[in-house]
Parts: sequence; structure tokens; C-alpha cells
Amino acid sequence: MRLAGFAVLMALGACSWGSSDLDMGHPPLAPAYLKDMPGEMRNGLAVNYTQADVGVINVPNLLVSSNGKRIETADDWLGTRRPEIRQLLIDNQYGVSPSVASTRKPTIKHDYSEHGVLALNGTAMRSQSTVIASTAGGSHAIDVLLYTPARATSPSPLVLMVNFSPNIVMVDDTGIKETDGWENGKRIPGRQARVIAKPDVAAYLARGYGVALVHYAQIEPDFDGGSALGLRKIYGAVNEAGRKADEAGAIATWAEGLSLVREQLALDPSIDGRRIALYGVSRLGKTALWAGANDPRFAAVVAISSGEGGAALSRRNYGETIGHVAAAFPYWFSPKWNSFAPSPSSSPVDAHIVLAMLAPRPVMVIVGETDAWSDPYGEFVAARLATPVYRLFGKVGVDGIPPLDVATRHDLVFMMHSAGHGPAPQDTPAILAFLDRNLQAEGS
Repeated sequence: MRLAGFAVLMALGACSWGSSDLDMGHPPLAPAYLKDMPGEMRNGLAVNYTQADVGVINVPNLLVSSNGKRIETADDWLGTRRPEIRQLLIDNQYGVSPSVASTRKPTIKHDYSEHGVLALNGTAMRSQSTVIASTAGGSHAIDVLLYTPARATSPSPLVLMVNFSPNIVMVDDTGIKETDGWENGKRIPGRQARVIAKPDVAAYLARGYGVALVHYAQIEPDFDGGSALGLRKIYGAVNEAGRKADEAGAIATWAEGLSLVREQLALDPSIDGRRIALYGVSRLGKTALWAGANDPRFAAVVAISSGEGGAALSRRNYGETIGHVAAAFPYWFSPKWNSFAPSPSSSPVDAHIVLAMLAPRPVMVIVGETDAWSDPYGEFVAARLATPVYRLFGKVGVDGIPPLDVATRHDLVFMMHSAGHGPAPQDTPAILAFLDRNLQAEGS
């Protein structure tokens, strides 16, 4: 693999990776196939696509506690450092989850409209249900579409997919309940919604996995003011323009909704509740990472093209930055995180910390070669920086950059597909191989 250039070496040479991270040595340079491109302007902010101009990166050290104690064992990590960085992420990026911030505690109902109906040409058993969270302030419903392999003789491992489009358009199956879609901030019939990132459900079923689908806008619509129409409304009104510094945004709300769904699916007798993986793309990849980090009962996470605020280092001035997110989607993260837009390095958190929170559980990070906006190399570096934490548990993380369309084959996995933003056809077999190694599906 050719190197991207001496200028990049100089930029990396100026970086400070922290003593624990330097145990691995400096990361390899960005591969030559990640071509520099001319910059542009988005939302009035400059965008850099030149590796040599990413700036000096000084990342927080994962293996030194706030009182200067060196973290040397898995017990040290779980007992000392992980609680510290979880609180740092809550205080400085995601905000306090709605249910935690409120004095109104929800009661949860899970009602099935059908369970175990033969579907998809006899290959699956289909169930449809609604998770309903209620407080004195009202109730909110999230619809779940579940398929399990028809041939399963025991509870199946499951992939919970959070999607951009309503369930009715995500699977070629009759009889799916129609729920609302959203377009430009307005409700539309679900069957009229645009289909985005449609998954290959049949491939998962054939391999022995169940698949559950949730439309993210049913947890909360994705626009400024959506909090009045989503899960947060049962906890009280949200002043979007006047949120507290550590008040949650949409990302944390979507993550909380996914944990509610996971908790209920785990009770389904057709599902092995100990083996539920979470899958998300783009902003839903960001969501999946935080949901998995915050809820250790998720057995694994797959995040595709999660980019800024997901698996890409914010300290790299490349592609989308905190400033771009804060300008276009100020309601996603906490106001405190938005405040770091002028100086991302002043934040005490970054993407490698989120990935490390998931250790020792298996995590797969996928990004596109041509998806410069998501900073493919920045996602690789973040995964590599999280690797020392995986090593505390005797797990294997990321070291070198694998060839295009090839995933590393360990616990913290990185893959760069030869495509752009979003899923690519070559992702599915790689994800299935990842799940086979880590969730041990029957018949795989």
C-alpha cells in the first residue's frame, strides 16, 4: 500500500496520541486511494478534504483516570475509567437521557397484533407489536416488525435494525402495518415514504438470525421541534432553543427508544435476549454506537458511515465537523457538544472514547472509501485508538488498515467498502461473518 504523502506523515508526527495509545505506535498513514479533494463550503462553513490539513490531534488518554491512575486491568477499566468516561460523554456530548432527567418514570407495555405468522414464502415467522411507554404526561408508541427463521428450533439471535423508512416499505411482504412517514417535517402515509438503505432481511434469516425493524422517526421525528411529537413528550415539554447544556437531543432519545425495544424483544420466547445486536446507518450509526455504549445488554453493534459524532474523530478537521452538525442539526446532540464547534480539541471526549465504552463486546465499524464527508480514515484511527481497551479484556482490535472490502476478523472490527455513504452490497456477507464469529448462530 502506497503512503498518502510526506505531508501527512508530518501532520501525524505532530499528533499526541497519549502514552497508552503509543504502546501501539503511530497509526499507518491514510492509504493512497483516499484521494485529497478540493474543499467546499457547507452551511457557511469550510470543509477540508486534504489529509495534510487535518491539524494537530491531541486525544484524551483512555487508560489514565481523572486522578492520574494508570488503568492496567479490565477490572480497573470497568470499576474506574468506564464510569468516568460515560459521565463525560453524558455531560459533554449526548446529554442526560430523557427518562433519567425526568421525575416521571415510564411504565412499559408491549402488545402484539400478531405473533409467529408464516411469511416471506415460508422462510420466516412474522410478528408485529407495539412498545408503549406511558407517564402521567401521556404515552408514546413504537411499532416493531420482527422476523425469525421459520426453521429455528430454539430462540434465535437477533439483529435490531433502526431504519430511516417506515417498516411497510423496508420489506417486500404483504400484511405489514402501515405507520406514518415524514417528509419535510410533515406526516405522510408510510407507503409513500422514500426507501432508504433497505436491508437484505432474507440473507440474515437464511443464516439463522432474526431481524427486528424499527422506524427511527417513530421514536422521535428528525427535525427541530420533533421532541414535541416523540418519546420526549411524555417526560414534559422541551424548549429546543433553550435546552440546558447537558440536556439530551434526538440522538440520545433515539438511543433510549432502542433500549426500550431491546428490553421488550428480549422477553419474546422466539428471541435469545442475550444475543441482540444493533445495526444503524449514518446518523442512526451514531445512535447505535451510543445506544450500545450506554446499554451493555446489547450484545454487539454494527455502525455504517456514522461519521462525525459517531466513529470519526472530531479532532480531525476533515469532512463533517462538530460545527457542521451544530449548524445543520443543532437538536441532535446536547448544547454543550455544539459549543465545541469552534475548537473540537477543547472537548474532553471524542469518538475513540465511545468505541472503547463498548468493550469487550464486538463492534463493527464500516465506512465508504468515497465517503469523505464521514472521514473514513478518521473512523479507522478512532477504532485503533480504542484498541488498547479491548486488549485489557484479551480481545483483539484494529491495527493496520485492511484492503478495500475486507473486514478485520476480530472483536473490534473495521471495514472500508469501495462505495460511498451508506450500506453497500458487500457489507452484508461481512456483517454476517462478524455475527457468526460473535453471536454463534445455529446453522451458520
